Amino acid sequence: MRFLKKLLKVIVLGLVSILVLLSVLPYFFFTETKELNPNEKPFSNSHFIIINKTRIHYRVWVPTGKVMHKVFLLHGFSGSTFSYRNNIDTLVDLGALVIAMDMPAFGFSDKSDTANYNSNNTFESINKIISLYDTACAKKFVFVGHSMGASVASVYAGNFPQQVNKLILIDGLPFENQKGGWFVKALLSYPPLLRWANVLTKSYFAKQDKFVTLLSSAYAQPADSSSANGYLLPFTYKNSGSAIFKMATANSSVSFNKEAFKKIPLLIIWGKDDTWIPIKAQESFIKNYPEAKTYVVANAGHCPMETKASEVNKVMTQFIWNIYL
Repeated sequence: MRFLKKLLKVIVLGLVSILVLLSVLPYFFFTETKELNPNEKPFSNSHFIIINKTRIHYRVWVPTGKVMHKVFLLHGFSGSTFSYRNNIDTLVDLGALVIAMDMPAFGFSDKSDTANYNSNNTFESINKIISLYDTACAKKFVFVGHSMGASVASVYAGNFPQQVNKLILIDGLPFENQKGGWFVKALLSYPPLLRWANVLTKSYFAKQDKFVTLLSSAYAQPADSSSANGYLLPFTYKNSGSAIFKMATANSSVSFNKEAFKKIPLLIIWGKDDTWIPIKAQESFIKNYPEAKTYVVANAGHCPMETKASEVNKVMTQFIWNIYL
């Protein structure tokens, strides 16, 4: 019995020592990276707004002729406005005013320790941005969301149906905004863990070869260095790792209004070879939304709007401009 007590004491002391070491160790690593310059415009059509002390980056494309439709683009996890680079010209050429927003923690939007990452603030940001373009064409927007952005767009549409004309979901579905329990939240908010997130992002994940591998998996085909660099660039800025943890633990009172959502015309586009969110994920959802139009993109993975852009552009424009699918 005495031996077991000693052994247990040694184990406990060992675990405490490891915890202390892991809690202290990340502060010995250099994590400083460049900060987002308030006066810097990442793109020629970049704009910024500040909502509840949170800086939001968005881009606007305006057609040369009459505005026929307005489209709002929301990217997926780890994405940014760059994710829609192959779709915007087609929409604009057909007369759409297009807005793409970087959600907090991603792209060139806020990644600071003081930013507000919850869904309520994201929705307030969207409402503020679209209010600036009320005079262009009809008030309502067609919302397009990819992966995580599909969920954000869906929950937004259910809560603000007066702002949404149509909805296009690409390899993503709506889900209730559920966060982990108190333990998970406390763990992900633990300062040393946030520090580790920045250390590992800078020293390991924010590398071109890592993003080539990641995108190749998402694309279900080899990704080129240009695509990898486009996704990588925002992750070279300060707090890119810890901001994602903060976003994951942010409180939100927003719930999914299914009844309002059902009344909005819906198109679901899915890559047939998507291994990140397999196509079967949409089967049970579609049973509850029989009015939804669906389109499967052959030989495409999780990001068909990038790898099969011409095909996806055709389907989206047919849906937006009321051309029979």
